[in-house]
Amino acid sequence: MHADPPMASHTRLVPNDRESENPVLLQRTARALVATVGLVIGLASALALFVNAPRIGHTDAFLAQEPATDLIDPKWVDETVGMDETPADCTELPAFQFEEVKYSNLGNKGPDSGKGEGYVLVARDLLGVGNIERLGRRVFLTVNSTGNRYIPAVAKDNKMNGRFASVNLIKSDELAFKMSFFDAKMRVLTMPQVAISFFDLDAGKKFTVKEAVEVGGFAEKFVADPNYLKITQLPNGRTRFEATQEGVGEDNPKNFQHLSTLQRKRTVTLLFKNVSQFTGRMVTGNGPRRGYRRFDFVMMPSVKCARREDVPDDKFDKFPPFPADDLLYAPPMQTVAHEGGYPQIFNKWVKKKYDKVRAGDVIATVKVNGEIREIKSKSNGTISATQDLKPGDRVDFKLATMNIAVVQEEVLPALKTEFKTVEAGKCKKGQYLTSYKVDAGQIITRDSVIATTANVLGEHKQEIKAPQGGLINAIQPLKDGQPCQKVQDLNLITIGKFPPVKPRAGEVGCCKGQEDKILKEWKKDVGDTCSPGEVVAIVTDGNGNDEELKCETEGFITAKQPISVGQKLNEDTLGDGGHLVSVGQKIRELDQYKPEIGVNCASGKFKKWLVEVGEEVKFEQKIIDMDPVPIEAPANGFVTQRQEGLQAGKATQDVAFGEICLMIGPSLNEVTLRSGQVPVEAVVLPDKTLKEWQKNVGDKVSVGDPVAMVNTKDGGTEKVTAPKDGIVTAKSPIKPGDRMDLACDTDTSSTDTCTLASIGDSMPPLLVLAGGSAVPVPDWGESNLRWVEYQVEVGQSVETGDTIAVMVDSSGNNVTADAPHAGTVQKILQSMHYDMYLDKVLQTDAIATIGQLPPLDPSPQGGDSGVRAPQSRNETFEKYLVEVNDTVKKGDPVAVISYPDNTTEDASVPTASVVKKILVEEGEEVTEGQVLAQVVEVKDESAEATPSQEAEVVNLLADVGDEVKKDDPLMTVEKIPGGEQEKILAPKDGTVMKLAEVGTKVGGENDPPAAVVEAHQNWDEDAKTTDVVAENNGTAHILAKVGDRVEPEQPIVSVTGEEKVFENVTAAVDGTVLKRQENLTKETPLNNLMIDKDIMTIVQPKELKAGVNQAAVEADPEAIFKSWCVHKGDWVEKGDKIATIALAGQEQNITAPTKGWVKKKSYLLPGQKISDNQNGANIAVIELTPWASFWKLREISRKKRATTDTE
Repeated sequence: MHADPPMASHTRLVPNDRESENPVLLQRTARALVATVGLVIGLASALALFVNAPRIGHTDAFLAQEPATDLIDPKWVDETVGMDETPADCTELPAFQFEEVKYSNLGNKGPDSGKGEGYVLVARDLLGVGNIERLGRRVFLTVNSTGNRYIPAVAKDNKMNGRFASVNLIKSDELAFKMSFFDAKMRVLTMPQVAISFFDLDAGKKFTVKEAVEVGGFAEKFVADPNYLKITQLPNGRTRFEATQEGVGEDNPKNFQHLSTLQRKRTVTLLFKNVSQFTGRMVTGNGPRRGYRRFDFVMMPSVKCARREDVPDDKFDKFPPFPADDLLYAPPMQTVAHEGGYPQIFNKWVKKKYDKVRAGDVIATVKVNGEIREIKSKSNGTISATQDLKPGDRVDFKLATMNIAVVQEEVLPALKTEFKTVEAGKCKKGQYLTSYKVDAGQIITRDSVIATTANVLGEHKQEIKAPQGGLINAIQPLKDGQPCQKVQDLNLITIGKFPPVKPRAGEVGCCKGQEDKILKEWKKDVGDTCSPGEVVAIVTDGNGNDEELKCETEGFITAKQPISVGQKLNEDTLGDGGHLVSVGQKIRELDQYKPEIGVNCASGKFKKWLVEVGEEVKFEQKIIDMDPVPIEAPANGFVTQRQEGLQAGKATQDVAFGEICLMIGPSLNEVTLRSGQVPVEAVVLPDKTLKEWQKNVGDKVSVGDPVAMVNTKDGGTEKVTAPKDGIVTAKSPIKPGDRMDLACDTDTSSTDTCTLASIGDSMPPLLVLAGGSAVPVPDWGESNLRWVEYQVEVGQSVETGDTIAVMVDSSGNNVTADAPHAGTVQKILQSMHYDMYLDKVLQTDAIATIGQLPPLDPSPQGGDSGVRAPQSRNETFEKYLVEVNDTVKKGDPVAVISYPDNTTEDASVPTASVVKKILVEEGEEVTEGQVLAQVVEVKDESAEATPSQEAEVVNLLADVGDEVKKDDPLMTVEKIPGGEQEKILAPKDGTVMKLAEVGTKVGGENDPPAAVVEAHQNWDEDAKTTDVVAENNGTAHILAKVGDRVEPEQPIVSVTGEEKVFENVTAAVDGTVLKRQENLTKETPLNNLMIDKDIMTIVQPKELKAGVNQAAVEADPEAIFKSWCVHKGDWVEKGDKIATIALAGQEQNITAPTKGWVKKKSYLLPGQKISDNQNGANIAVIELTPWASFWKLREISRKKRATTDTE
């Protein structure tokens, strides 16, 4: 597979080992699910890995040619080598990408000795072929040695070689192996389908070594040309694939996705089905037992799906190099941006890392065959990663996949579960919403289906059922086909308690007082008659004790609480009224809503319904069977309501109020006008249809502008024009081709008009009052946000980050406008309504204003002290150190604030080194302790390589920065004179630091060296690296690049940031904490936040004094206060206990010196020493007013009357 170089038989060739720093997670986005009536499956994006993969058929010259008969022995030619004329699409074949080597100890030969025998690789399922549930999940491939002959040439080289997994052997050796598959928990995994491709099966010079693999158990095999691989069926059931052509190290494949004609011919792909393990051998032939042979393999169908590169077999220096590391991403909450087609040249970036993008935003542009193409975001979110691409870079060569950026999708915040509200719509990861079955505000019963989901293929459908009955409180704005993981807590719906059954005038409630009983059975329904003693429902206590709930009055059941059998009767299910049903003399009249049409049923006696609620009906269709004549539909539409209590043989008016027994609504709703809006009216007839809309909601219009075009009966068109200047605030949901009479309630009269749209004024801008702040619309004017609702009211107090308003973007994602600081809501826009496009109707981005926090105490008493927080250095609040009622001394810290201080730190290392990796980007925000770069310590040991005589460089075989082994070829030169070619070899192991350019003369007395190789700059994983670490948070500035040599203490990356300085706020006086600004939260900015600067009020000790007609209650100032026995305003008799104290360890009672009302009390807390909190001995004051006795007697009299009334 990897032959010895021809110039030295004793030398082994080991190509560059550039390890992947960021293993790929997925090379393809999840298949998008579109759920309407059925599920339509499509690919969210093509697999960039197989973009433009050639079809393998007779159109490919290297496949179409017939095998030369003089090269093939008929006894081993396999006629079925997978050469289908129309092979399966590559997206239907399994694809797994190796990410890393977990450990390598094949045959217990190391290098990871002590970790168990085996070579364990981690791969990621890119397509989920055969099991879509495993899309994006990890698979562990374990390779075990099952024989005793295996001898590695270099054990540490059993690792990832670029993007290949590699196993090496000495010549004339074999590896008997078993490959097994496991999941992330190392449980045996049966793979529905998996492909393994072995590469570069070639022979050594003079066929001294012929590489071969022997494998059994596969379902299909794919080779490009049987002239190059001898295929033999072995007696043990395995198939042997043996090299028939010589090869050299230069023709080894570097990228399993780009194969030349020759490389494809030396590759075999084996497709396995329903396999958990298989066995085989890797064989190096019967040559001399020395040297180095390497077998590379991947879990990809490369023969079928790799791109074919038309590179001549002797020009491998022109072949694409190892690709850059792939971007990590994990669907469905991360998507990639890429463009198909090649050759593909990078043009420019339009967005950068950390930019917010919407679906359809252009991230970058590329050139494909000279055509500029835009690479767009597939979702709303933030760009979390980008590839290092510069204008002119060849994208399809530089990247293994053409994924140039990763977008982290926005997540919908969890629905609030307020008092008596529960989560009701938990969805599972990996599921996608197919449809909601309920609306907000709808009353449902337990086990009602509220939503349905399915996996990405529309399979494994699940119903989400309500865990209890109640009112649908809120629904996540998740669209059909979107993943449940888009919701923060996976909960789609919340349910609140039932609204109560409220009897109307003339009705009575029934069956109250059954708290905590369980509903066992309903006996009556709405419309049923109900006589005294008839059973309405049966309840149970759960212990087998049943109770019948009976009617108490004569009448009809007019309403009932929609409680399910098995639910408990309590405040949550019965509401505040507590009634199970209401009973009236007649059934309630149907409520008619515009534009419903009522159907009069007073013409006879009811027999049966012919239509159901929700059913579409046509004009003159029979809808109710009546005696003597059935009733027909008066118009086209849908049945929206019907009088469910009608009884066969009785007239409607005998059992129900009113004569209307059924409602028909139009197909679509009429536009509702709001304050300040005018209608756009159109004459509607059944034979008129909407041709097209000329304006959308949010568009500006002038009087006379066409809003819509209408087709008339005679084939002409009419304009529907704007009656005033303004903005289209709403329009009917009818579509082109719909009849105009579907837009509103109308008959066939030619004079009737319908409101087709509404026009209003743009919103006047909000004025921000002094000391206040505006709450802006996020990304105003760029994101097509539509209005949903305010979450606050004027005068409401809010904290930093509280949601002020909710909007929705073009993808249905919630977007919130949040409070920039704590304060009070001063103003909101009163004319906002649902579905307005904000960038169309707002003159500025302000949708609310928040004022400053009010002062703690507008009129403090003398001696009280405010604790002021400084506000001159952009201070922010951090935390309080004391609670209300705590006692403090002057100078005690009571709160912590912080302010920023600019800092710059240079990250360096103490020894001379070479930069191996830069792990951050210019301008990236980094955190303290984050690794910024890695360096390798170097010693000044370099060696020059020169030709044997003066020569001219004609071809480079390595690049500056490559790590090479001794005697690796670096370049080809032509001797002067003579023209004989000579290869310049690496003089030692090390890193190529200099290479003479093509055309340069080397080897002469004054000529530069052909190459310089510096030792001890090891790029292998074995190389000891030193981390360059950020010492503070801030913005990274790159001062060196990979490959640079840096001297001791030379800056590699500098970090400019702001250091947070913490400072205590202290008490100005002794006293007790009376109040705090409770709206202050961590990191709230203090500047201009409060009307005054006080964040706390401290009460100093005061003397409680008794006034005229008052008596003081005294206690020893040295005593410890224990507890109060009275409240302010209580009446006390002389000798009544007022408080308890402790003095000298003895508890004592403090009693009232006289009778009266407790007028005042000292501010004392248990455990406080009285003298620490106040001056003097007075702890309470009793009012001695002459009116005290009068008010006491009045209170006693009132209580006696209340007791008598109760009895």
